[in-house]
Amino acid sequence: MNTVKSYAPLLLVEAYLLFGLWIFFFGPIYWPLENKSEFLGFIFLYHVFFIAGYILQSSFFLKQQGVKLAATEASKDDNVFVRYFWVILFLAFAANVVVHRNTTLSNSYIPDNFFSGLYRGLVIPWEARAFYASEASMIGFVKNPYITAITLFAGLFKYILLPGLVFYWHALSTPRRVAGMLVLTIPLLTGIIASLSVINFSYVFIISTCLGVMIASKSSKGVIDTLKQRKFFIAFLAFMFLFSFWQFYSVKSAHSPYQVIVEKSKPQSFDYLKQKGITFKSEDPGAERSNAVDFYEKLTSYMVQGYYGMSISLDENFQSSFGIGHSVFLQKSFAQYLGIDVRDRTFPHKITEKWDEFVYWHSFYTYIANDVGFWGVTIVMLILGAYFSNVYLSAILHDNFYAKMLLPLFGILFLYIPANNQIFGFLETMVSFWILTLLFILSKRVRASVYAEVKNT
Repeated sequence: MNTVKSYAPLLLVEAYLLFGLWIFFFGPIYWPLENKSEFLGFIFLYHVFFIAGYILQSSFFLKQQGVKLAATEASKDDNVFVRYFWVILFLAFAANVVVHRNTTLSNSYIPDNFFSGLYRGLVIPWEARAFYASEASMIGFVKNPYITAITLFAGLFKYILLPGLVFYWHALSTPRRVAGMLVLTIPLLTGIIASLSVINFSYVFIISTCLGVMIASKSSKGVIDTLKQRKFFIAFLAFMFLFSFWQFYSVKSAHSPYQVIVEKSKPQSFDYLKQKGITFKSEDPGAERSNAVDFYEKLTSYMVQGYYGMSISLDENFQSSFGIGHSVFLQKSFAQYLGIDVRDRTFPHKITEKWDEFVYWHSFYTYIANDVGFWGVTIVMLILGAYFSNVYLSAILHDNFYAKMLLPLFGILFLYIPANNQIFGFLETMVSFWILTLLFILSKRVRASVYAEVKNT
């Protein structure tokens, strides 16, 4: 197999994370970093162990490529998405409806204020975000944990709908394509109403990852031909990319890009960061400030502020949170339903006076350290690197369906490493990751047994 294709994901992840570190240290914001030497030491170890895990697993995986085509064909599960399309679509729709109500805090599953909320989210998204951050948004909303529990199962199908459509678009009829896209728009509308740019960004990263996997796949006919087959998603990706940054900047600035650029409105400043002693290079004597610099500052803060929280956490003593602390969702669920509250043992809570656990972000490493300590994160990164390699190679060499569904989740996980624990912090993505992991492991065992049968015949 082409060495570049084998290690391309590792190079991309490392390039992104190193770029994030460069922005953290040399970008537009002065972060008053604490425990600098210790911070850099741990970051270095995390990268080394992640790289080692990926390389070791890749070497082992590629040595096992004695698996012949007969076994590969016998274990293919490409048609899972197409075969069960309507079941997947129905469950995805059910999960989307439940998540929409819970996110927009509606008093009904068919909200009467849908269009007014959509208008506000499109025209004045910063007001929509302010509303949902206030207590007023909870008026009339009644939690229904039994209905919400549907997402424990159906959330998986909500997630796999988008990557499934990208990968198997060619095998779907026009009615299926239209129905799939209609259901796919529900989370986008939810994100617009609640002004959550993370939903739009996730669509961008999922589509990009899927297209990248298709190009790297051994069955690919080349970059140009592959992209031509997905012209619809190329256009959709371009639209989502532009809209995501428009919404992101509008919410952060309390003004739309049009108002800032054309009407010369003054974007909202970072007062909440300045209160923590964080300053900006654009405020240095003689420094020039522009709209581009303002956007750069906002994007930098969004990307890497979790690193600053990590640097503060290194002063605190480790107390294990027993496998619960890495996920905010699990922390809340165990405390509410089982009476097991580990929040006091977590690093974000211990430093909340310096860096509020509910206002500011804390890196992926910090959340994992809640359970295993900062030294223990090195082992987690080793395992993560090895598992990522296994999933990626299974996707591009064996066309493993579950591996292809997992890779976009990995993409989102890596993207938010400097910021937070995006995948395991939320019910849908966490459940999707672990269910797909289980199915992936089972599919690998089936493949191994098929190969053994072929070899013995």
